[in-house]
Amino acid sequence: MNVLLVGATGFVGRHLLRALSGAGHHIIATSRTRQPLRLPGVEWRQLDLDELATVPDHFAFPESIDLLINAAGVLSVDEQQSNLTQDLGSRALFDLAKSAGVRVLHISALGAGVRSDVHFLTSKAAADDYLIALGLPAVVLRPSLVVGPGGASSAWLARMSALPVIPLLDRKALLQPLHVDDLVSAILALMRRWPAEPMVLPVVGTEVMTLAQLIDQMRMSQGWSGAWFIKIPDALALFGASLGDRFGWRALNGQTLRMAHRDSMADPEVLESVCGYRCAGLRDRLKQWPDPAQSTQLALRPLMLATLVLIWLGTAFVSLWPGFEWGLRILSEGGLTGPFAQIAVVAGALCDGLLGLGMLMGRWRRRVLQLQVCLMTAYTLIITFVLPHYWFDPYASVAKNLVLIVATLWLLRTEPRR
Repeated sequence: MNVLLVGATGFVGRHLLRALSGAGHHIIATSRTRQPLRLPGVEWRQLDLDELATVPDHFAFPESIDLLINAAGVLSVDEQQSNLTQDLGSRALFDLAKSAGVRVLHISALGAGVRSDVHFLTSKAAADDYLIALGLPAVVLRPSLVVGPGGASSAWLARMSALPVIPLLDRKALLQPLHVDDLVSAILALMRRWPAEPMVLPVVGTEVMTLAQLIDQMRMSQGWSGAWFIKIPDALALFGASLGDRFGWRALNGQTLRMAHRDSMADPEVLESVCGYRCAGLRDRLKQWPDPAQSTQLALRPLMLATLVLIWLGTAFVSLWPGFEWGLRILSEGGLTGPFAQIAVVAGALCDGLLGLGMLMGRWRRRVLQLQVCLMTAYTLIITFVLPHYWFDPYASVAKNLVLIVATLWLLRTEPRR
């Protein structure tokens, strides 16, 4: 089958692309930018749904396509962005499919059309309704929480699963999570048994559970015992959500807070009655993911970053104020006194402060980490040759530089390339 897969570089899209390629289909996969990934039977083209929403001829619909799969989506705090990508862009794509007389499978979200106060879901629902009204041979899939390797929310869940004490926004809301492999398998089953009429289908796991129970299952799959869960106080959660709306946090914002407090369930037998597929038990799917080493890294990395930021900023503060005279005494031991010593202390403090602030900026973090390694190495070498007696400090103030260098190298090695 000739398939046009839109959103092929997203979480679901990547898994679906490999499955379609492995099943022998010919796929024209789209993304906003050029892609180096090469798979058998896959041809890449550029498509930006935001641009398609305003410029209908931005994308030339390929010929001889049998099925359009729209796996594109965006979880943004910007309501205008959500509407542009998920509603208007999708509508323009569906219009092209109608002109070409092509079947459409659109991946939406469970809760679309029900929750009017979550623009991620309302924009999905608007596109769903538009597609069904076109009268095309169409299926709208509304999956529950999808977990698996490569997902942004899945990475957060894996990170939390490594913590002994886990803070949650809600401990009572019920959901039916499913593995991404089940969503992909459901799509392949629908391609084999396409329904006679346009319809909206929920795709949910077979087990009803809370988020805490899901995380506990993830912990057990990694060989860990159950965790201790605490509910974040409402006032603190609201404050965090307001900050998330302000700074564009995807994990915590007004939308995610509202969704966290509500049930997300449906009947799994609806999908089975249409295409014959039923999702597997989640416990059976959690054998290869999450990986305990990766989960631990995800959990420790932000803690390590925060610790180093505090160390560098703290060093800057101490050097400029309570420890200023102490810094001058140390320099005098090495033979540097007077105004030049004062300039050296201030310059070193400002340098430490800039490095601490630089770690907060993802765009510059890799270069900042490299500079930190160089600076700590230089500090250590200078002290070794000029003030070697500091190596015998019972508090190991110089020796601890070695630990910080190793920690910084680990952060540098695990820093994503941008």
